[in-house]
Amino acid sequence: MTRSKNHKFSKQTLDFLVKAGRQKKPVWLEKNLNEYEEVLRKPFIELAEKIKAALQSTASDYHFPSKGLARIKRPDFKVAGGQTRYKDWISMIASRPSKSRFESNPHLFFGLFPNEESAILLVGGLWQPTSQQTRLIREAIRKDAAPFRELFADPQFKSRFKKGFSMDHTSDRVPRGFASDHEDIDWIKLKKFVVLKEVAMKEFSSINFSDSVIKDFKQALRLNKLIDQALKLDWPPR
Repeated sequence: MTRSKNHKFSKQTLDFLVKAGRQKKPVWLEKNLNEYEEVLRKPFIELAEKIKAALQSTASDYHFPSKGLARIKRPDFKVAGGQTRYKDWISMIASRPSKSRFESNPHLFFGLFPNEESAILLVGGLWQPTSQQTRLIREAIRKDAAPFRELFADPQFKSRFKKGFSMDHTSDRVPRGFASDHEDIDWIKLKKFVVLKEVAMKEFSSINFSDSVIKDFKQALRLNKLIDQALKLDWPPR
């Protein structure tokens, strides 16, 4: 059930994560529990609940997480393995459960990474495709990239993800079997098929931030559907 009170994110949310990542004592979180609850955990869980309530009917086969969110304390065995006591980031992923342990499905992603250049990030698409998945999506683009072009040109989609596919992760070489002069060779060379949105602090700290995220994810689901169709060889979409 969605909480009635609105808990806002703020710059304090990111500052708290930065501070947490520097701590070595297990009791630090207990001593700062109130701040953790107010600036991080409650806003994060409330956002997750609102996303689930808004999108579950649209994406009924997606799993929207509701447990374990906003945990930053690492178990002792991970600390013993060299990791820090507390994470300096948090994230949430919603996707269809995978039938394979080796393959993931297109997903919706929200993450806070205050020590990175992209501190507040929204992602849709397929972040870690297998070689087989990559091949199938590339083949779909080679066959007919119009469905992707039409989606990225759609005003509603473009208002949320202005650049279309992120070009941050591409192959240095033309993939084997593809023509270097193909009109969509830049997309064919992609290694991750995602759209990204870097969120500004003004939007992040707004009382309406959850509404904005839901609008972003509704559009990202349109991309996820196209990717699913490419993976199922249902291409071009009818």
